Amino acid sequence: MGSSVLAFVSHSSDDKEEYVDPIVKDLEDSFINIWIDTKKILPGDNLRKSIFRDGLDKADIVLLFFTNKSLKSSWVDKEIKHVLREENKKGNNFDLNKIISIFDSKETYDEIDNRYPELTDDLLHLMPQDYEKRHLGQLISAIWSKYLSLEGGDINTQKLILAKDREIFQKDKEIEELKYNLKEFKNKNSNATMYEEFEEIFKSKRLDEFISERNAILNSPTFHGPSFSGVSNARAFGLIEESKKDASRFSLSLKGREFFQWYLLNYG
Repeated sequence: MGSSVLAFVSHSSDDKEEYVDPIVKDLEDSFINIWIDTKKILPGDNLRKSIFRDGLDKADIVLLFFTNKSLKSSWVDKEIKHVLREENKKGNNFDLNKIISIFDSKETYDEIDNRYPELTDDLLHLMPQDYEKRHLGQLISAIWSKYLSLEGGDINTQKLILAKDREIFQKDKEIEELKYNLKEFKNKNSNATMYEEFEEIFKSKRLDEFISERNAILNSPTFHGPSFSGVSNARAFGLIEESKKDASRFSLSLKGREFFQWYLLNYG
């Protein structure tokens, strides 16, 4: 994942497939480096050393996933007690700097409030199984805010980064809404063609920056993503695809080539 904040994921293995893994993937896609047992512990490794010394102690942030199942997990209980003990050694009796508690429901929150009240003094991070972008955005903002506080980042820098976070997720939300509207449009009109979809996308003005780079893109088999404007939007609409050899390079998809043919015929 490269250089980034390292977040340890404490969870019940019973929650992994349906609840934890999808959130972990979204966090990794957002450049959060995740420590999770299935990826970090190898056959033959000492389990306690891997989890407590290599995982919990070295992590910048500890994400505690609380569900009905994790409340019954002896390992989750051990991990909680370990990190609380280490925080207390640093004098963090009230300000649990590296801990973020995540709950699947208000009922779980109430149970933890009774069992570990110090873990509910912070913000309530509700991540239901059918969580939305805003839930993920709030969690990512909390992770970076905690991390920057630990690193001594100044308040203005934190505000700028978190504002950028919100801007990115707002853009994602708008794109998702447009894609949903396009899908609804197709469902209502069985005769809708790809060109009608291109017209809808074009009118949204989400591809204006990408279209402005068309000459360089059309003249290159592949192009360096960070060097071009509007790449994230073009990727969201399926107009470009990532190179298998280099994740920073992209090429036009078949749909992307057809889009530019349509654009040049109608607006070029």
